[in-house]
Formats: sequence, structure tokens, C-alpha cells
Amino acid sequence: MKKIAVVCSGWHFPLHFYENISTQILPNDWSMDMFCVSHRDPQYSEIEKKDVVLRGNRKHLDEKLYSKIASIKEIEDFGWVYKEYPNTVGDWGCSNQWLDDYDYKDYELMLFTHDDNLILKNEWFKKIIEHQSFNEWEIWTNGIGAPVGMLRGSCEFFKKSIIEKIGGKFDLSMVKLTRVGEKFGNRDVQQVNDWNNTVYPLMNFIIKNGIKVFHESKYYRVSEFCVEGERGFISGTQSSNISSENNGLEYYKLI
Repeated sequence: MKKIAVVCSGWHFPLHFYENISTQILPNDWSMDMFCVSHRDPQYSEIEKKDVVLRGNRKHLDEKLYSKIASIKEIEDFGWVYKEYPNTVGDWGCSNQWLDDYDYKDYELMLFTHDDNLILKNEWFKKIIEHQSFNEWEIWTNGIGAPVGMLRGSCEFFKKSIIEKIGGKFDLSMVKLTRVGEKFGNRDVQQVNDWNNTVYPLMNFIIKNGIKVFHESKYYRVSEFCVEGERGFISGTQSSNISSENNGLEYYKLI
């Protein structure tokens, strides 16, 4: 039996995400383990989002994502292993915290993801594993990246072969910001901008070693299977990315 590990950065806690990952269909010879690497109790997300006013043509997507904030019990009831860790570095910092506790060699495939992603289809995992390109890539990413080709660190599948090649851990040496003890954030993309530096060592490794990356979509943050949030919300965006995002949302008939 082959296994996939879903490892999510727990910060926003929309129930929709945790439920829809847990209902993913797999090929008959695959099984799934799910892990929430939490950096705060879900109650703080509920407080933070209580007075947020949603606007714009993506409002309905955020309303769907945040129909309810999950509790720890609800997350665990869906089959997730929930554990709270120090709020050091997000993104692949969370991945490293999981890699400290578990043996990646037990899994053929690992999805490292944020939890503010709107999951659109429950045959997502099955289609990826059974896709004709599955044996050709080592990293599968949801969108095209910004700049084009860059991995965002918010929705990527990694084969165990690439984790082994990078030494079993992500290189975080370019990151200085830590938020240990912080329980609240905001929608300002600059607040944790330093954490974007997690992507450069990996991208340098990919380029230097000719690692094959498969991009599910030609749009930023948007594919047939998943719409990624920006600082917690689908309506969150940066001006330079709006056109690509809207093109994707229109192509998939989401707006």
C-alpha cells in the first residue's frame, strides 16, 4: 500500500478545507495520513475573522471557505493528527517541523499546503496520482507561480525522492523573521514578507539540479482543483497578480 501525507500549516482553520481534504478519493492501492502543523489555537482565527467584511467578485468563494471555523475536535474528528508547534517560520518551516517528527520515507507523496485553500473537487488526489505525467515529475504545484515558475510554498506535492535530494529538510537559512508566541496576524502581505525567502534555496536547487516540476495550471493561485488564499482569503491579492488570478477564476467559471 502506497501512502500520501497531507501536511498543512494550521493558521486560518476553515472547516471547509479540513473536511474536503479528508474526503479526497484515492486509487485503491493508496492510503492517506493527514497532519495539521498548527501555529495557534483555532479560537484565535475565529476572533481575528469575526469582523472581517467581505467584498468584491470573490466574496462568495470566501464565504464558502469560511462557512465555519473548525475546532480542534472537529479537525481531529475528520481524521487529522493535530499538533501545535512554536510559530517560528510558516510555509516550509511548518513542513520542517513535521519532518522532525515523522519519516518522509514512509510516504510516496507529500502535500505541503496552507489551510486557507479552497478545495474544489474530491477526486483531486486520484487524478494527480493516475495522471500520465505522474512518473515524470518530482514536484507538482497548483499554479504557475509569481514570478512565473516560482513555487509559492502553499500547495505543492513532493515525491519522497526530492525530499531525499534536499537532505530531508527545507533550507530556511535566508529567513530571519520569527513569530514565536504571536497569536494574531493581519491581511498585510508585508507582515511576514521575510518568509518568502524560504523559496529561494529550493528554487536554486531545482534549477541547478534540473528537477522536474509540473504546473497544474497556467494561472496564479487558481487551478481546476484548488484556489489558494492570500493571507487567509481568496479575495486577498496583490495588484501585480490580479489579472492572472481573475483569468483563472473566469476560466474555471468561479466568478
